[in-house]
Amino acid sequence: MSWAEVKANQVIRVIPSPKAMIINGRQHPSNIFKAWSVDELINIGIYPLDDITTNFDGKVEKETGKVNYVINSKSVSQTRNKVDIDIDVVKTNEISIVKSTQHKILNSTDWYYIRKTDKGTAIPTDVQNYRDAVRTTGDKMIDDINSVADKAGFQALYPIKNKDGKNTGGTLGVWPDPKDYNL
Repeated sequence: MSWAEVKANQVIRVIPSPKAMIINGRQHPSNIFKAWSVDELINIGIYPLDDITTNFDGKVEKETGKVNYVINSKSVSQTRNKVDIDIDVVKTNEISIVKSTQHKILNSTDWYYIRKTDKGTAIPTDVQNYRDAVRTTGDKMIDDINSVADKAGFQALYPIKNKDGKNTGGTLGVWPDPKDYNL
């Protein structure tokens, strides 16, 4: 647990762990954080610090490093500020992820092509169909990414699972299942 030292309705410092400290000109040992009640700590300006996690989408947002504090009667709440990442950067990053994932998926069946080249062994239809589906899916994801104009449009591409685990949302990261191709 962390605490905030408050003076004149302002958070003057965050105390991440118990430590001996001077407060209002008086030395206090570190054990006050365990031995004293919340009310006793508040009386000397030490409030429990609640870290309010704001919904943070790391694909389209980044933290600014700034924190806002709200002083309540029994605690201080802190929220971290965030800003949107430029949509063109978001799109470039996501396209890179799609291409990398597609490469990794296809890599698992590349040996069929090596075997065909070395031995002339035909590539099973299921393998070819799966690889075609992976390529088609990756191309669709890239087209969908390129078609968005803003953060909301990008977030609409996120898959949403219903209670049965089926995707009812967007296309990002939803790749063909090898089991559907007998692999």
